[in-house]
Amino acid sequence: MIRIALTNLRAASGRLVAAGIAVTVSVAFIVSAFLFSTAFGDTLGNQIRQQWAGADVAVLEADREAAAMPATEEAAPLTEEVAGTAAAVPGAEEAVLERSGYLRVTGSGSEVSGIVTNLPTGLEERLTAGHLPEAADELTLPAGDAEVLGVGVGDTLDLADPAAGPAAGPDRTDGQGSEYTVTGLLEGSSPFSSTLYLTEEGLDAAPAEVYATAVRIAAAEGTDPAALAADVQAALEAAGTGEGLTTLTVEQHVEAQIDEMSGQTGMLATIGLGFGLLSAGVAALVISNTFQVLVASRARVLALYRAVGASRAQLRGATLLEGAALGLAGSAAGVGVGLLIGWGLTSLARALWMPEFAGIAPGPAALLVGPAVGVLVTTAAALAPARRATRVSPVEALRPADVRPAQSRFPWARAVLGAVLGAGGVALCLVGALGHSVPVGIIGCFVLFLALLIAARAVVPPLIGVLARGLGVLTGSSKAVLLAGRSAREAGGRTSSTTAALLIGVTLVSAVVVGSASVQRSVELETSAESPVDLVIDGAGPEVEALLGESPVVEAAETVPAARADISLDSSVEGDPDGLLTGEVSVLTAAEATAPGTAGSPLRSEGYEVEPGTLLLSQQEVGGEGPTADYEGAPVTVTVGDASVELRLDASLAAPAGTALLSAEDARALGIGEAGSGRTPAGGGQTWVRTADDATMPQIEMLATQLSTAGFTVDPYAAADRAQYAQAFQVALAVVLGLLAAAVVIAVIGVSNTLTLAVIDRRREGALLRALGFSRGSLARMITVESLLMAVVALVVGLSLGVFYGWVGNAALLGDAASPVLAVAPGQLALIAGATVLAAVLASAVPARAMSRIAPAEGLSEE
Repeated sequence: MIRIALTNLRAASGRLVAAGIAVTVSVAFIVSAFLFSTAFGDTLGNQIRQQWAGADVAVLEADREAAAMPATEEAAPLTEEVAGTAAAVPGAEEAVLERSGYLRVTGSGSEVSGIVTNLPTGLEERLTAGHLPEAADELTLPAGDAEVLGVGVGDTLDLADPAAGPAAGPDRTDGQGSEYTVTGLLEGSSPFSSTLYLTEEGLDAAPAEVYATAVRIAAAEGTDPAALAADVQAALEAAGTGEGLTTLTVEQHVEAQIDEMSGQTGMLATIGLGFGLLSAGVAALVISNTFQVLVASRARVLALYRAVGASRAQLRGATLLEGAALGLAGSAAGVGVGLLIGWGLTSLARALWMPEFAGIAPGPAALLVGPAVGVLVTTAAALAPARRATRVSPVEALRPADVRPAQSRFPWARAVLGAVLGAGGVALCLVGALGHSVPVGIIGCFVLFLALLIAARAVVPPLIGVLARGLGVLTGSSKAVLLAGRSAREAGGRTSSTTAALLIGVTLVSAVVVGSASVQRSVELETSAESPVDLVIDGAGPEVEALLGESPVVEAAETVPAARADISLDSSVEGDPDGLLTGEVSVLTAAEATAPGTAGSPLRSEGYEVEPGTLLLSQQEVGGEGPTADYEGAPVTVTVGDASVELRLDASLAAPAGTALLSAEDARALGIGEAGSGRTPAGGGQTWVRTADDATMPQIEMLATQLSTAGFTVDPYAAADRAQYAQAFQVALAVVLGLLAAAVVIAVIGVSNTLTLAVIDRRREGALLRALGFSRGSLARMITVESLLMAVVALVVGLSLGVFYGWVGNAALLGDAASPVLAVAPGQLALIAGATVLAAVLASAVPARAMSRIAPAEGLSEE
């Protein structure tokens, strides 16, 4: 058996190259995914350990979820008393109460969310430039965060309450922000939000709600951290301050945080493994095709083996051994390629993203899972050809080599099974889509695709026959086209499995493209309904028009009459002890803007329709802190000059910052927009802007910065959110399509390999055609047309299935969060179709050339 396998491998080494490449690509994909996810996890772990440098023991709130929410000083279990008790424990060198708060950080044209905290022990060891802050208006931050913000030592950062409106530029006068000078830079970057380190005085003055997060304890030299943690916990309980607190060593806390984040790294590995298995599935089709053709071409050799005494089991074992050997060779090459890809990805991450990104560390998962999948896939793919090898009888060795007769029997079993599974798959897809169940939708899509693969043998050859006849009519009954169709129909098994490999790639790529576009469009419509205006400027005039005219992202802009109003809100909700909130904002009516859908309208939807007697306003504009539901329907008084109206509050965070919206009737009652009323600034008001759908975050930030620098208050958050969503979808789409590229490459390799082996199997057919007068070009065109016919069938079925999958995924994923819509991008689907046709032509180039070079005398000779 082993000798037979080795002989077959030597004889077919050239024919197995493409199948080996398919295995190599699949295994490399899995190995590199594991390596990169492990490096990502190591990077997060290193960053967390870096944040706790200098501390050995940590006192934390036992309820992690409660600890994640800001607590008032009265309710916070972590206090200076706790820190003092911990510092008095023998073996504790120092105990510091760590306090933190969230705010908005604005640098040189860039704005991010950030965390402010006090100076921990040992921070000076991380300094790479400058010095630690000493004054109340100074801070230090990691160098990676400083690069994002575009600042260095000596530059200033503007810190603002995240609940406040947008910054009014560097000369902020709204009392919501403070300027801090950067005195030093630390190594590395923050794992989550940018972390800024301030003095105790600077932290108290920061425009953020600061709360205690931990007590950091440094152990004296020679003290065991675990023993110190136990002593501190005992001391806290004895002092009556240990309720709701837990004491851990820093290493225990870091490991717990890494475990909590393991979902991120695990997700990366799962995604990589999933796409690797997908590639392996496509490779299995390629390998199965290869061995089926090889077994068919070896019919006489296998018969001779049987004639000289080889058993069926030996022939079956030799074929399986051949598949296992191919899997081992391809897997070994895949591990090497995967290591190179993993090293390249981590190097790119260090060069383009994070200099401290961890290097690859090959582990058992990376080095064992990929090769195991490769060997199992190739061995399993060789099972059917191995069974076929055992059916060769010794008498076939005495028969002359000839073209095998066509198999006209229709595969009814496959057709019936495929129809039943297909009906079930469609039903499950509809249940998942209409019931908003992602797991059910995924199962339905899988069952439907499995049904299609099973029924491909019954469906694909007839479809190719129809296409061939239609193409033959268009080409004047071209013999090359008709023969290509006949050949594809007669070799139904080979044709259907090769088409299935292409079908997998086309279906998945089109499903991802349509699904991503549909989700993005659904989210856009939902956000547009909540925030009809992309960008709101509290001001108008020639200066605003000039700045907007210079921006490439402004699609429409309109001035809406507005007036400054005093608003008093009679509130008795918890957290507002005074019960009366007051503020000054701009009031206007959306009815003054051009209707949505009209050319030049800045509105994306009619979401700002306000009922008479109500005022659309965020309670934050008048100092409220509770949820919007607490303020719904509260009485509110709006005063403009000497006019005043009593309204009911419609609390919504979707209202533009610094803006209150009312109905046209209420606006007339206040005299807003009336000429000569004196209640609307001359030539003033607000400017509402609609930005381009493809506007990027840097473009929006630049426009907002220019307007803020000119002294105008700007609310760009609707446009920024829309750009962030678009960018996230584009990045996700690029990543997924990149991952799918491996499956597509393998499918193209499979087409080329199958056609090449088919040419070898049809040497006598090609020789006969040449003897009957076929030219070399006609034979080459026959192979190319055969490849194109398979590609067209894969396109028709794959694009249809991909659009359906995109709708199912969109409907199941969004659920009640948004109204799902189907968005089909004809340009992208046309690009997929063009790429598939081009791939089919390229895949047929080598086989077509080989077919055209068959000489009549050589082809007709006995082997």
